[in-house]
Amino acid sequence: MENKLTITNIQATSGWDNEMLIGNGRLGAMISGNTQLEAINLNTDSLWCVPYMARNNPDAQKYVGEIRELLRQGNVVRAEKLLCMAMSSLPKYFGAYEPMCQLRIFYNRNGETTDYKRELDIENGMASVDYINDGLKIHREGFVSYEYQTFVYKIKADKPELDIHFHLMRRPEEDEGTRIIDNSILHMSGQGGRKGIKFDCMVSATTDGKMSRIGDFLGFEDASEITIYVTANTDFYYENPKDKSLEQLKRAMEEDYEVLKSKHIKDFSSLYNRVSVNFSENNNLSVDERLDKLVNGEKDNGIFELLFNYARYLMISASRPGSQAMNLQGIWNWAFAQMWECNYTININTQMNYWIAESTQLSDCHEPLFELIERMVPNGERAAKELYNCDGFVAHHATNVWGDASINGIVFPSSIWPVGGAWLIKHMWEHYLYTGDKEFLEKRAFPIMKKQALFYTQYMTKGEDGFYESGPSLSPENCYITENGDRGKHCMGPEMDHQIIRSLFRSLISTYEILDCCDDEYEKYKEFMGKIRPTRINKKGGIMEWDKDYKEVDPGHRHISPLFALHPDYVITPEKTPELAEACETTINSRLGGSAIEMIKGFSYWNGAWLASCYSKLKKGDKALAALYAIVNDKGRLSNSLLVRAPIFQIDASFGIAAAVVEMLLYSDEEYVEILPALPTDLEDGSFKGLCARGGFEIDAQWKRGKLISASVTTRFDNVCRIKAEGISGVDAEYKLDGKLLVFNAKKGEKYQLSFKN
Repeated sequence: MENKLTITNIQATSGWDNEMLIGNGRLGAMISGNTQLEAINLNTDSLWCVPYMARNNPDAQKYVGEIRELLRQGNVVRAEKLLCMAMSSLPKYFGAYEPMCQLRIFYNRNGETTDYKRELDIENGMASVDYINDGLKIHREGFVSYEYQTFVYKIKADKPELDIHFHLMRRPEEDEGTRIIDNSILHMSGQGGRKGIKFDCMVSATTDGKMSRIGDFLGFEDASEITIYVTANTDFYYENPKDKSLEQLKRAMEEDYEVLKSKHIKDFSSLYNRVSVNFSENNNLSVDERLDKLVNGEKDNGIFELLFNYARYLMISASRPGSQAMNLQGIWNWAFAQMWECNYTININTQMNYWIAESTQLSDCHEPLFELIERMVPNGERAAKELYNCDGFVAHHATNVWGDASINGIVFPSSIWPVGGAWLIKHMWEHYLYTGDKEFLEKRAFPIMKKQALFYTQYMTKGEDGFYESGPSLSPENCYITENGDRGKHCMGPEMDHQIIRSLFRSLISTYEILDCCDDEYEKYKEFMGKIRPTRINKKGGIMEWDKDYKEVDPGHRHISPLFALHPDYVITPEKTPELAEACETTINSRLGGSAIEMIKGFSYWNGAWLASCYSKLKKGDKALAALYAIVNDKGRLSNSLLVRAPIFQIDASFGIAAAVVEMLLYSDEEYVEILPALPTDLEDGSFKGLCARGGFEIDAQWKRGKLISASVTTRFDNVCRIKAEGISGVDAEYKLDGKLLVFNAKKGEKYQLSFKN
């Protein structure tokens, strides 16, 4: 299994998105591996530049009814003027996620550097740099301990000739300079913006050589080993983050380095090794060499195994219990005015970050997202009442660490979109489907589902056809042209809204039934769901995106929003809804302009990963793999650290690629599981272990020449297993065949071996 990112070209380290990313969920570090000045960028997960602000526009309620009527009448210009004036928030934006500081290490040694290699061990969560400088062999390694909440960086040489000094570089804001504690600890404090979250960062070191403190530097001479320790905290978590950081620093420094390292590896690898994927390709080339070949059109199927593993590595590093959810850059941001404010964009990006959480056995890494949703609820209740005069909960297209639920920004193809919260809630339902955790469903998910559903029963209004429709809303982030030539963004009843809302009501109704509490509310929600406008097909044979069959401003638009019911949902399938499945493929073809997927520009980052998952759901495995190749073949799209640029590094693409790999290998819904539903022809030999399916099933499988030769099922709780696979003929338990499905009763913790013809 490909578990290491190796880079051999020293020049490949330029640019912060070429750095090696390490973290423990809360504290992140970016290591470039430079040999003269190593500037390690440091982040902590909660450093936002503003406090929570009440921003809802007080005039919204007065105009929302008029806006609806204007949209129904086709007067989109007037409607969008009122939307801009009456519904955009005051202030428009909620502020950005910011970097913390930089640890600058100066290596006081000249001479030629040879045999350079840097490596990210994604199985063990370790970054390392090796080289020879003027005859001195130097090895550097770093990790961020979850147990000790400390970044540890060890520098080792084969002779006691290390000569370095380091300090903390403050941010270009009004942060305080470095203070000295006990003559050996550097302390920096600062604040996000003028009124934002405050942080305290501590750094110290141990050595077998000479150590001195001069000014705000720690210096070292005649050393063969130097170990640097960094801790940091914010007042988002602690009333006194300085004391907490100092406590963590001293605790880590009292422990033997090898003990710290072994505990970290045991913790990290215990999560990472729950799942494996193998595409039977061994590649000894470094990442920079592989990327050179890929952009020249050479095949390298093993790169998708590596990208799958890397995505799980990033999740373990950036989202652990007790940390914040992953934003657009995870916890690795080094810009104060980052694009999109490095926020939580919840019209796909945040959700895509967690698409693999359950299917690849990282349910515990899902927890920070659930806590963010719960933090959003009271803010969303205020937004529902103040903006729409509705009860219940609503959130729009973006949020921040405070759980802001207001309309954010004035970029109108995205801002006014009242279903972001409903899409997030789907993750809570998914957690139940994979784990069977009924207590979580009842106490945490169910109350929020009900608040969200209550909002829609009051917010949605009847259209001319008698169906309930959402609005004012939009289809992220697309625009249309009306019959009279006006350009519009908003409408009544965009298709994606209705697919998301129906998904919410479907899971809510199922929850009532699971918890055996079907009451009058249950009946009301069940009746309401049946009156939401169903999915329609446009005159081109695709899914109708807006309330009317408008012409698109950009036919090749990067979002494929009206395909939500295909993926990430599973309502539309070739078996259950063939006409709608065909319409989905027609929509994709329209987006791609009829060109071959390999030639498509603009679908080579997170949206290409979404496209690949959609192709897998349509049982088009070869096209799914081609969509992934469009990403890795696009020169400059992948950095040498395998970070996807869109145009800057966004972490969601990494998770989207991994999700697409899962969808090729395993399909599941609330009724059955299918093994190898969309296996590409080029992946003819391979295996996987531990992939999870809805219903609480863990699946292992192996195939050769495109045919399954073995597979097994282990269940997390007692359940009926309905499984589909080509050539399946039985299982080592009592079973029956129901059409193409093999059905048997699975007991918690038991492993069942499937059998196949031939």
